[in-house]
Amino acid sequence: MQKDFTVFEVGWEVSNKVGGIYAVLSTKAAESKNSLKNFFTIGPYFRRNAAIEFEEETPSKEFAQVFDYLKKTHGIICHSGHWLVPGRPKCLLVDPNDLKAKTNEIKREFWDLYKIDSLGSGDDYNEPIVWGKAVGLLLEQLIKEVFSKEHELKKCIVHCHEWLSGGTLLHLKHYLPEAKTIFTTHATMLGRCIAASGEPLHEEILSKLNTDETMPIDRAYRYGIQAKHLTEKACAKNATIFTTVSDSCANEAKYILGRKPDILTPNGLNVEKFYVMEELANLHVVYRNIIRRFLLDYFAPYYYINVEDSLFYFISGRYETRNKGIDLFIDALGLLNKELSSDQKSTTLFAFIFVPAPNRGKNIELLKHMALYERLEDEIEDEIRKIKNRLYYSISKGEPPTGNNLLDDEFLYKVKKMLFELKHENNELPPISVLEVDENDTILNLIKKNGLLNRETDKVKVLYYPTYLSTADGLIGLEYYQAVIGCHLGVFPSYYESWGYTPLETIALGLPTVTTDLSGFGQYIMKTVNSDIAKKAVKVIQRANVPYAQSLSELVSHLRYIYDLPKRNRGDLKIIAKQLSYDLSWQNLIENYLNAYELAAQR
Repeated sequence: MQKDFTVFEVGWEVSNKVGGIYAVLSTKAAESKNSLKNFFTIGPYFRRNAAIEFEEETPSKEFAQVFDYLKKTHGIICHSGHWLVPGRPKCLLVDPNDLKAKTNEIKREFWDLYKIDSLGSGDDYNEPIVWGKAVGLLLEQLIKEVFSKEHELKKCIVHCHEWLSGGTLLHLKHYLPEAKTIFTTHATMLGRCIAASGEPLHEEILSKLNTDETMPIDRAYRYGIQAKHLTEKACAKNATIFTTVSDSCANEAKYILGRKPDILTPNGLNVEKFYVMEELANLHVVYRNIIRRFLLDYFAPYYYINVEDSLFYFISGRYETRNKGIDLFIDALGLLNKELSSDQKSTTLFAFIFVPAPNRGKNIELLKHMALYERLEDEIEDEIRKIKNRLYYSISKGEPPTGNNLLDDEFLYKVKKMLFELKHENNELPPISVLEVDENDTILNLIKKNGLLNRETDKVKVLYYPTYLSTADGLIGLEYYQAVIGCHLGVFPSYYESWGYTPLETIALGLPTVTTDLSGFGQYIMKTVNSDIAKKAVKVIQRANVPYAQSLSELVSHLRYIYDLPKRNRGDLKIIAKQLSYDLSWQNLIENYLNAYELAAQR
């Protein structure tokens, strides 16, 4: 049954795929549309993005009147239509247009009203804050002119995500204070910066922030994020209802933003849209074989690898080595490689680091190798057709087939020539990165520091993949989800992760995963999962209030556990992981958002 609310969900990521919140808003939209009387998503208008993600339609008469008013009085241009994501929700895209000329006036207004110091802020702050102000002007008019007539004002709710849409909430607080607003932060700006800097956020800093009220703003100035922090804090303080996605983020917000969230709104997925387990089992074989072929091409010029006896682990996410636990993953791989050096098992573990990073483009030698292997494959395919004919003619003549009368001398010559071109000197090693990266690259140096050099004797081999996966990347040639399906374990041992979409996506794709007790997803699993075997399918590594060495040891043990597990048992973990994902469907978790709307209407 639909709730009798009109909800305007405002997000910088609506029809604008620039961050993880895009996944939240785009996957939740269908369930929000089904659950609410009226539901609108509102985002920024960027022509290029809109051409892909937005279907424009003629606005209704009432909306058109408001749009015309905004264009004449403020120079704001509004577009009405549908966001082209599951559910096709109604969507309004807003272009501040002429309002951009008043950037300093808007910033001055927010200083006067909320003491937000944005002096000297750059476009990364100015652009969204002016856009948010434009959306605020739009909603002020829509609510007064359209929805206050047909709908009780208390049932019109404006839901703003992150400081990026803060201009909307802060405008309405002053100019339409009776409007019901919700502010959701998915991670605090200051918490993320403190964690990324290497400081002990969870172990020490939060408790200090609790006893020293000036500490948060002092640190925000130190990191140069005062405008964003103060906007975020003003939104949390002035929203009718304040929500966040996990216990860890709620604790952070309490100390950093000065308000405890009213309700938690964990993130979900449209897990029903993902493949079922039977399909995933078949697709795993297909994509695994594509990865195997890439690895053969990659390593063959240096030495032989038995890809049929191999496992694939991976990590992915933003280039935040500490926050995302990339450092812990690499250190664990280094220790595991040493541990396996004396093991009798011959299985090779290939660890992929799918983390986009600055790079100088393709490795010329690698491209040359792959091109030669493509030529070799063409030669083999052509020769196979010829062998079939020779085999048929030989049998027709009553002559037994032999290697001499089946293989053509010219083919053998070509193969030998190609192999000669591919072979490297004995002292050369396969590259660690699939693309050229700077020699000072942090991830590359962490890999080298751990002795993960891709030597022939190494049972753990690392491939750093500093670009977005794509079928057209000229390397593995798979999209991200396809590559995940082809792997055996996803590893996300984050130090700072207010929720954690990547492990949730991983289990929805039928893969066991690793998370931590400092991530919202990990905390959710700890609360809801009791089965010992399920705890292996989604392993939650301890990182809260324990030494780094203890977390490292626990991760190494689990990586080794999966390595030693028989194939049948790995298959059981995949099934359990997939089953767990259904608990995190938006069909279940949308209820938290609906409860937030109920709370807002009551205040």
